[in-house]
Amino acid sequence: MHLTVIGTGYVGLVTAIGLADTGHEVTCVDLNAERMDQLSRGITPIKEHGIDEALAKNQSRLTFTTDYPVSDIYLVAVGTPERADGSCDVSAVEAVVGLIESISPGASVVLKSTVPPGTTERLSTEHPSLRFAMVPEFLREGTALADMRQPSRIVIGTRDALLAPRLEELFKTTDAPVVHVDPTTAELTKYAANSFLAVKISFINEIARLADQVGANVDDIAHGIGLDPRIGPAFLRAGAGYGGSCFPKDIAALTTLAKTHDTQLHVIEAADRTNEDQLTYVFEKIKAKRGTKVALLGLAFKPGTDDLRDAPALRLAERLKQVGAVVTGYDPAATTLLNQKQTVEEALAGTDVAVIMTEWDEIKRIEPRVFEQQMQTARLIDGRNCWHYFESPGAVQYEGIGRPRQTFSNNPTN
Repeated sequence: MHLTVIGTGYVGLVTAIGLADTGHEVTCVDLNAERMDQLSRGITPIKEHGIDEALAKNQSRLTFTTDYPVSDIYLVAVGTPERADGSCDVSAVEAVVGLIESISPGASVVLKSTVPPGTTERLSTEHPSLRFAMVPEFLREGTALADMRQPSRIVIGTRDALLAPRLEELFKTTDAPVVHVDPTTAELTKYAANSFLAVKISFINEIARLADQVGANVDDIAHGIGLDPRIGPAFLRAGAGYGGSCFPKDIAALTTLAKTHDTQLHVIEAADRTNEDQLTYVFEKIKAKRGTKVALLGLAFKPGTDDLRDAPALRLAERLKQVGAVVTGYDPAATTLLNQKQTVEEALAGTDVAVIMTEWDEIKRIEPRVFEQQMQTARLIDGRNCWHYFESPGAVQYEGIGRPRQTFSNNPTN
C-alpha cells in the first residue's frame, strides 16, 4: 500500500515512523517547508524518546514533501485547536479532505486527528467519493514511539466493510486487541479515554488537599487504593495538575459539544475545575508577594518531552508575575521566553522558594545541599511529589502535596 500521512506533529510523525518500522513506504506531507527539509536531513523537530534513531533507521522508507501525492490511503493528523468558545476547530481537517478528494477520488481517508463525535460521518456524507475511517491515537508524549509499536488497543471506526480489515492488517503488529466500531463511537472513545484519565488525576489531587489538612500521606493512600484491580495505580500521582495539548483541549471540546446536545457532563466539568483549583493550591503554598524570588524546576508539561502547550509551570509563572514575584526557570529540554537558566544552580541562585513542576530524573534527584548552597532560603515545594530526598531533606524546608514533611512511606515513589 502507498501510505501518505498529512501533518508531521507528534501524532503524524510518530505514526509515519511507526508504519515505516513495519516495512511500509510512507510519504509525509506538511506545508512547513523548513520542517520537511529538516526531516529529510534526519533532524526531528520534537523531543521524543528514541525518535532520532527511529527516523535514521527508516529514512529510506520515508519521503517528506509539501506536495500531496496520489495515494491509496491518507492518514490525516493535522491540528484541531481549541476555539475561543471551547469547541474544536476542524477546519484544517476539512481542508485536507477537500484536497484529497480533488487529487485521489476513491482513496481511503483515515482520521488520526482528534475530532468531535460525528465529524467522520459528516465528512463521509460531504465527500461521497472517498472512503472514511476514524482510528484514534492513544500515544503518550515521551513514550509515543513505544505506544505506536506496542499499543494497548487499536480502535477502528468505519462503516466500510472492505476498509476495516485492511486497516486492521495495517495497524495490528502485535497481539493488541482490535475494537471495531462505527466512526462516531471511535471518536467518542478517544475523548472518553482522556477525560477519564483527567478525572483520576483530579480525584487524587482533591484527596491530596484533604490529606494536607488532616495529616495523612497521599502517596500511601494512592498505593492502598491502587491495589484494588477495579481502580488500578495509574494516574493516581498527586501534584500540581495536568496540562499538555490533549487533556485541557479535549475536555473543553467534549463539554462544549455536550452542551450543544443539551447534555451536562458533571463529572468531567468538575475534574476540569479541580485541575484549575490545584494550580491555585500550589500558588497559595508559595505565599509569593512582590519581590519574592521563585525558581520553577521543570517547565515542560511532563518529562520526556519539550512540549510547553498548556504547561502548568507556565500558568503558574504568570500568576506569580501578577503579584510581583521574580521568576526564574529551568528545564533540561524545553525552551521558553521565561527567565530561563542553563543549569539548576543558576535557576536557584538567590531565590526564596523553589517549586518542582516537572518530574525529570535530574530534578527529582537534586541533592539537599544544592538547595542549601544556592538559595537565599532553602524552601522547596514539590509540585509533583517526586523529590528523592523528601524523607531526609536536611535543612531544606520541604512541602509536598498531601505529603507530610517527614514520614516513612511503605511505597516509595522513586
